[in-house]
Amino acid sequence: MSKQEQGNSSGSVGDRILAALTEQEISQLLDVLFAVLSNETLSQVLAQLQANTQETVQQILTPSQTDIQTEVTEEQPVSLAKLAQTWSQLWQEWNEIIYEAAEEEGRYIEQEASWEQPYFDTYTLVEDLEQVAAQMQPLIHTAFKHGFTPDNDFASALLEAESEISNGIPEWMHIEGFELEKHLTACFLEWEWLTIQDEGKDGFDFALQIRQWENRFTLVSLERSAIIDFFTKLSDPQKQCIFAGLTADRTTPLWQGTLDNIHSHWYQVYINLVHQYKPEQYLENLRTTIPQKWQNGLLVIEDLLAKQDYIESLTVIEETLNALLKFKQEDRSWSPETSLLFTENGDCYTTNEGAESEKMLLRYYQQTAQGLGQTERMNALEIQRIAFEHRYDWSVMFKAFAEVPVSNPTRQALFQSWRDYIARRTRRQSQSFRLFGGVKTVETWWLHWLINSIASSKKGATWFQEEISEWLESLLKDRRQLSEAYYILRLLTKDLTEIHQTDRKPYPNFYQVVIRPNELSTADEASRQGYLQDYTSKDLWEQVMVFWTAQLHNFVPKPENAQKSDYTNHAQWMAALKELNPQAYGALLAQWKTEHQRRRNLWKAMGELGL
Repeated sequence: MSKQEQGNSSGSVGDRILAALTEQEISQLLDVLFAVLSNETLSQVLAQLQANTQETVQQILTPSQTDIQTEVTEEQPVSLAKLAQTWSQLWQEWNEIIYEAAEEEGRYIEQEASWEQPYFDTYTLVEDLEQVAAQMQPLIHTAFKHGFTPDNDFASALLEAESEISNGIPEWMHIEGFELEKHLTACFLEWEWLTIQDEGKDGFDFALQIRQWENRFTLVSLERSAIIDFFTKLSDPQKQCIFAGLTADRTTPLWQGTLDNIHSHWYQVYINLVHQYKPEQYLENLRTTIPQKWQNGLLVIEDLLAKQDYIESLTVIEETLNALLKFKQEDRSWSPETSLLFTENGDCYTTNEGAESEKMLLRYYQQTAQGLGQTERMNALEIQRIAFEHRYDWSVMFKAFAEVPVSNPTRQALFQSWRDYIARRTRRQSQSFRLFGGVKTVETWWLHWLINSIASSKKGATWFQEEISEWLESLLKDRRQLSEAYYILRLLTKDLTEIHQTDRKPYPNFYQVVIRPNELSTADEASRQGYLQDYTSKDLWEQVMVFWTAQLHNFVPKPENAQKSDYTNHAQWMAALKELNPQAYGALLAQWKTEHQRRRNLWKAMGELGL
């Protein structure tokens, strides 16, 4: 047998080297071989290789001048065979993930605790597929062009994944679905687009194909922003083709629901195309969607103001306000003269953009009122805009109410709206603090009195302190008020202590345990305390502390209401009571010794505080 036959019988030299050496050893071997090969011999060697392999090796051995200057190339040359191998390996990883996901006890079945039902972890599944897709995406065009195997299209792979997972996991383990991330969505879109082009079809055929695939998927949904970005980057002729097709078919069952839904990615694709190719229709489309997204009214109003069409601008403003405030009943409405806008919509802004949009709406409303010659409304909207920006700055608000010329009913309505808003935002309900059976709701309290005394020249500091004194006396007569007055008292005590006891808190345990000042910080704190200092004296702080001294024992938490035998809070309150009123502390301690003698954890907690 010849040497060649012996070599072939046990595999090629290359195969045997791959089997016997590590990658590092093979790298060292190649470095040595290429170092000693002459150019003539190297040319003979390369001539025996496939053309693409020759080209790749030559690019590696003879780098361009740019590569020499930068020392490191951004992308090393890779042969088609190597790319095809990588492609095949990535699909193998994909298949292993799907196989594991279809296992009834696979790694995507999660159970937080032994007593809880297991669930399917769609998040981890999508993350794992996304990692594979991120490596596939740079190879898509090459794989499609050269017919790498497997020649799977992503749509079929996703349908198969849905089927495998649905059939593999238990029927009771419901999967609501999972949204793909950007790389996997991009892979799906790029492969479909290459297929459409290869078949000689156009951009609208592509949009139809994607929409039809979406309808076929039962678990999979595509990533919204990836779809919008992909269609945005198509060529201008293709986008015009898509625009024409969507416009012609927008009332068909396939498209109507999704193009009318502003939260749909197809709506965003279409509205972008409308804006680009038919701008005069863009604003009409936006106006029809105001009930779904009130901010869409702003561009329409801006356009009408530019045209000085104030009557139509007012109509759109009313449509926008109805969407913002969600007034669905015809008998409900809002006007700038009756209440501050931000008090009507819950003052809930998830982003700064939401707040800026509402400010813009108020500004447009004011411009419209001015254009219509509605002076009273224009000035009311001036107060609205000031309040939106400076609602927590009392001095700015008092100045606005005093100087902006509006009728007395409008001023009173907006002032009351602001005052009640500040009171609501400042106050905290203490639902768990129920001391004496029924609770008497406190509608008007010292913050209302303070604001009223500032706003009215007929009231002032004397009237305010008289109201506080009467209120404290009423608490002694009607103990049902104590539960709801607890927060109000804490806030008043905190403010007065910080105003009049700036150097050292005379009752530190009481202040930290009962008042808990860190829980009471509010946005208007500086303004509130500034005016409270002007309208009170230290005598009021002393009067409030006399009340606490006499009544604190009524607020101490009851041991029988402790959670899981944790009496730390009870012991802390007793320490505060002892600090403020030793006699009341002794009486309550004696009562506890009789009623709670067997609560060992209570007495342990008391002992730890030296009680």
